[in-house]
Amino acid sequence: MSLLSAVYNLALLGRLRDDPGEYDPDQVRKILVVRNDNIGDVVCTTPLLDALRQAFPRAFIAGLVCTLSEEALSGHRALDKLWAYPKAKHGHYGKIESLKRLGRALKEIRQERFDLVLAPRAQFSTSQAWLAYASRGRWRVGPAAMGKRKRWGFYYNMPATWPPRDMHEVERCFHLLKRIRVDSGDKRLYLKVPAQAQAQAASFLSAHGLAGEPGPLMLNITRWSYRAGRNWPDERYRELAGALARRGQGLVVTHAPGDGEWVAGLLEGVEPRPPVFCSRSLKEFCAVISRARVFITPEGGPMHLGAAMGAPLVVIWARASRAVWTPWGVASRLVGGEGLAEEVRAEEVLAALEDLLGDMAKG
Repeated sequence: MSLLSAVYNLALLGRLRDDPGEYDPDQVRKILVVRNDNIGDVVCTTPLLDALRQAFPRAFIAGLVCTLSEEALSGHRALDKLWAYPKAKHGHYGKIESLKRLGRALKEIRQERFDLVLAPRAQFSTSQAWLAYASRGRWRVGPAAMGKRKRWGFYYNMPATWPPRDMHEVERCFHLLKRIRVDSGDKRLYLKVPAQAQAQAASFLSAHGLAGEPGPLMLNITRWSYRAGRNWPDERYRELAGALARRGQGLVVTHAPGDGEWVAGLLEGVEPRPPVFCSRSLKEFCAVISRARVFITPEGGPMHLGAAMGAPLVVIWARASRAVWTPWGVASRLVGGEGLAEEVRAEEVLAALEDLLGDMAKG
């Protein structure tokens, strides 16, 4: 049994047999939103936060995320407080230290005595539901537990129906909000980028003669994927980078921390050699891609960050549901489908870019 499983089982022994009473929005003074998954999922939750602020303008609204996604929500205009905890599987701390840090965050959360706890997700997640339960919030709303996980159903005392399978992730969040009769006609993504990060991005582009409008093309080179078959082959990146550089319209390559040596080798022989941007700050990364004429990237977290920044997108797609994860609220072209990323050819990406640029010129 894993350490986390042991914690879940202890919850059965100390189970709160709470009777929160009938939900009454007039009694909601403090709200906690729990979203402990990946960056893209968290970005898709940002319109929900704005809807909560609109529905509860005087409430204290807080969030709980894992540290991997912390910067995606830090500074959000609807939030008064944000807690973040490390997951042991992300490798920053061991299991014991990660649990200690989570314990400290939960201690502070319980002291707030939240009236309403929301856990947006398409399906029941035991870890997310346990976090909502451990907050000791009065009304706890999340996807109903089903099947083998039904024994954990008490984690939510206001269970919600699961959203339709092909509903977009942003709309899935609002499906959960139906449980408390909240909706909004404005479902725009939002990510706060501070002035310092904007200045860093402007300085980088200016140093490479790319500060003017309409901005450079940007290519995000990555080998990180949480599912098999989503990484694009090195030779395709090299071919695409070379073709984009030769266009003479300005090109910036971005990549994740730790991938500098790999990306430098991949760009060997590409002329003219494009400038490369990398930062450990997600905010600085977002500030740079907000200035892209078009942001080209594989499907995943960076795609959703680009959408939050309003950047037009060409996305190398593989296996994810287009209905659920297509870039929200921006002009985009998706190249590929339900197969492997390696099946997508560089010329297909270039054709999609030309098509998108053509439509942008008309508009």
